[in-house]
Amino acid sequence: MELKYVTTICPYCGTGCGLNLIVMDGKAVGVAPYHRSPVGSGKLCTRGLHAAAALAEWRIEEPLIGGQPVEWDAAIAEAKKIANYQGDEIAVAISSRLTNEAMFLVASFAREILGAANIGIVYGGTGASTAKIVDFGKADVVLLIGDVMKKLPITGNKLYHVQKNGGKLLYLGPQSYTAVQADVVVIADEYTELPTELADAIAAAKNPVVAYLANDAAASAIAARLSAKTAILYDTNNGRAATALGLGSFVLGEKTKALFIITETPEMEEDIYATLMPSLANLELIVAVASNATYISDAATVVLPAAASNEYPGTVTSWEGRVQKVRAASAAPGGAKCPCEIISLLADGKYAWEDKAKIFADLVAAVPAYGQIVYEEIEKPEGAFIKEA
Repeated sequence: MELKYVTTICPYCGTGCGLNLIVMDGKAVGVAPYHRSPVGSGKLCTRGLHAAAALAEWRIEEPLIGGQPVEWDAAIAEAKKIANYQGDEIAVAISSRLTNEAMFLVASFAREILGAANIGIVYGGTGASTAKIVDFGKADVVLLIGDVMKKLPITGNKLYHVQKNGGKLLYLGPQSYTAVQADVVVIADEYTELPTELADAIAAAKNPVVAYLANDAAASAIAARLSAKTAILYDTNNGRAATALGLGSFVLGEKTKALFIITETPEMEEDIYATLMPSLANLELIVAVASNATYISDAATVVLPAAASNEYPGTVTSWEGRVQKVRAASAAPGGAKCPCEIISLLADGKYAWEDKAKIFADLVAAVPAYGQIVYEEIEKPEGAFIKEA
């Protein structure tokens, strides 16, 4: 029996907690704290404790065409037919759970090879934080809009430092767990304006911070009118990278005939791709790169089985802009391949997929937010920050 610990990043929300995956005979079987993580300091939420099994359910292990198993060559040949469509006929939906490197390659493939006019993220939101986690400890007032503590529990745990240091937590949103923790609460199912008592408290604060979920457009509009640092919180582990890469929210266009989509639905989470199903009936071709079965993979013309989080190496970017190392703890099951390799196959080898440091260097050269990062710094427990954070 071979037992080892692999230090990596939680595959769930955008807090970026470090953890150790317990690997026995090549398979991730459990989770142990990683106390050197500057984010979680050894703490994990309920989802983080399930990181070893995050994408273990309903794994796809071989390529499929029309729901039937085929060889990789046949599946790639069928998937390449998407290039027969033109610009606005092609839509590309990218998972915000891919690594920085995989997300960059998919976006490059969509733009350079497919010439797709419609490229976006299925779930994750947009926005670049001006606050970091350490700013919570310095803040005298933090305004929370929406149930942020439920979505990002360890980020929420950091908010206790505000009260511990004599500061106040303000809350605006529906009745929720976050509301229970706050000092001043305004319950509202919908919000377009900041109530006077909350606005006055922010205006009087010396070091205010506003925290809200990245997909909350109403909260974003309120925050934009305030003089405060913003913590824009992503509910997926790499949603922040999508913003840096210029990827907005995905909407299927009226002219779309062919869809290329990356899907991942971790254990304990609902199938977010179900909402797309009513829009797919008129499509002629759906190519899905999928680690596990979803509504989309069931409906796809071609399914290319992919390695999941912590089955291939790379980096991810937390909501505060912290770039950290993801390490492969175990091999992908069956014939599943690294998403970067799949993109390389579809692009006839244009992209060198094995050297993740080389892909990251290409990302640094192409994306200004990552421009000052030295790759070796990401190896450190604290990682490295992008410019916009």
